[in-house]
Amino acid sequence: MEWIPAVDKILQYAASGIGSVAGPMLSSWKARKEAKAKMIEAQGEADVLAVRAEAQSHALSILASGHEEARKLVESDSQTMQTELNIREIIEQKVLFQEERRCQNISGVVQKSLDLSADGNVSDHEPDHDWTARFFNYVQDVSSEEMQLLWAKVLAGEADRPGSTSIRALAILRDLDKQTAGVFRRLVSLSVSVGEDDQIVDCRVPSLHGTAGSNSLQEYGLSFGQLNSLNEHGLIIADYNSWFDYQLCIGLKIPGLRSQVARLPFTYRGEKWVLDGIDQRERSQEFKLHGVALTESGRELARVVDLESVPSYDTALKSYFESKGLAMTRIAGS
Repeated sequence: MEWIPAVDKILQYAASGIGSVAGPMLSSWKARKEAKAKMIEAQGEADVLAVRAEAQSHALSILASGHEEARKLVESDSQTMQTELNIREIIEQKVLFQEERRCQNISGVVQKSLDLSADGNVSDHEPDHDWTARFFNYVQDVSSEEMQLLWAKVLAGEADRPGSTSIRALAILRDLDKQTAGVFRRLVSLSVSVGEDDQIVDCRVPSLHGTAGSNSLQEYGLSFGQLNSLNEHGLIIADYNSWFDYQLCIGLKIPGLRSQVARLPFTYRGEKWVLDGIDQRERSQEFKLHGVALTESGRELARVVDLESVPSYDTALKSYFESKGLAMTRIAGS
C-alpha cells in the first residue's frame, strides 16, 4: 500500500468535490454577467426614452403649452425605469455576496482540515466522487467557526479512513444547528462504547439508576426534550431505555483454565476501562447496561466531537457500577 501526505489527499478530495459546486457558481456568475448586460441595455433604453420624451415635451409645449405636464410625465417614466434598475442591482449584489461567502466557507473548511492533518500520512486511494460532491455542496453554506471545525474533522477523517462517515451522516450534520450540536457533544462526552474505530458495536449513555425517558440524565445536561431533539435528527434511537450486555467488559472464564478470563475493554472519555468484580458476582451472569444508544450515524459523527468534562457524571457512573458490585478500572497507557 502506498502512503502519501494527508494534505495532498485532502486537496484531492477538494478538487473532486469543488467541481460539483462549480456548475452552480458558474451559473450565478453567468447570470451576473447577463444582468450587467441587461442593465447596460436598459440604461441605454432609458437614455433614449429620456431624449425622446424631452423632444416630445418640447413639441407639446410649443403646440399646446403643455410643457409642465409633459415634464412631469417624463420624470415619472424616468423614475420608474431607475427603480427597476436599482432592484436589479440589489439582486445582483445579493447573489455576488452569497457566492463570495460560499467560497469563503469552503476555503475555511478545507484550510482547517489541512491544519488538522498537516503532519500525517494516509493511504493513496481514489476519493469517492459522490461523497465529495455531497460534502462540498453542504459545507458551502456552513459559516460558523464551530461547525466548520466539525466538517473539517469529517473531511480529515474521510481522507484517512475512506467510508468512515456515510452520506447519510453528512445529511444529518448538515441539518444540525449550533445548539443541537452542543447537546450532541454533551451526549458523546457521557457515552461509553465497545469496539474499535470503525467497528463500534455499541455506544450509549448509561441512564444510571433511572430511565432517561423520565429525565434521569437531566441534571447532566440531557433532558427528555433535548433527547427528543437528538432523536429527531437521527443521532440516537427512539428507545431511551435500550440495553446492551456489557458482560464482556467484566470478563468470561476461558474453558479449561481456572484463573484466566477474557474481557473486552470499553471506552469512556477517550480512555480504556474494564469492570472488576468487587464481590462474588458470577462471571457468566448477564450485565444489562441500560441507556440512550447512538444510531450508526451518531456513532460515525461521535468520532469528530471534542469531549467536554462533566465531573458530576464521572462520579455518578462509577457509583452506579459500584452499586452493581463492579469497579471501573482504567487500563494503563490508554
